[in-house]
Amino acid sequence: MAKVRKTVRTKKGVKPYTFLGCPLTRNRSAWCHRLCAPDKDGHGRCGRIAPHGLRGRTDLAIFRHKKRMLAAQWEKLESSYVSAPCNRHFDPGVSISRGAAEIVLPVAKKLQDATGALDGSVLCKAMGDAALLAVGSLTGDDPVRMVGLKVSCGPSVRTETVAAHGRVLGTSGKHYLAEAVALDAEGNEIGRATGEFATEQALDTAGVDSE
Repeated sequence: MAKVRKTVRTKKGVKPYTFLGCPLTRNRSAWCHRLCAPDKDGHGRCGRIAPHGLRGRTDLAIFRHKKRMLAAQWEKLESSYVSAPCNRHFDPGVSISRGAAEIVLPVAKKLQDATGALDGSVLCKAMGDAALLAVGSLTGDDPVRMVGLKVSCGPSVRTETVAAHGRVLGTSGKHYLAEAVALDAEGNEIGRATGEFATEQALDTAGVDSE
């Protein structure tokens, strides 16, 4: 934060006085009112270290443990996806993070249509799987199922690889809304999809309620 100057009157006249204060409350004291959201380095809006941005040793240990658990969970989900029987002949590459997933498919001849362009079913599969995995990164061990998927594709393209990027847009209980964008080898958008997803637990509960 840039230094704030305030004009003060002294015996020798009026002089600018530099001070650091809270930009939200205009309070010049060193007391932190804990009103702002610290940045990733723990600094508040005033530019100083925010007390509420610091972590104790116990909190930091819990945070690191949760981070390791999430990384292990995502790695397990990646391995499960790659080793699935339906994906073996696609030879996909996958990367999962919190609320997001990326799938890269090499376009072999067996994935092309009669004209040599990418088959539309492969494009739909890549986007649907990317959105599904993005949701799965948030649900833990509770499997996710697709409820509905709306796909929009451009004209047929010839490309060596397809990259589908999925991300979660929102959630309501055990139901999720996610989208995916497909890009060709040059980074051009060739498809987009939006889908509704739910955990198996939510679907089982809905089935019981409907009866």
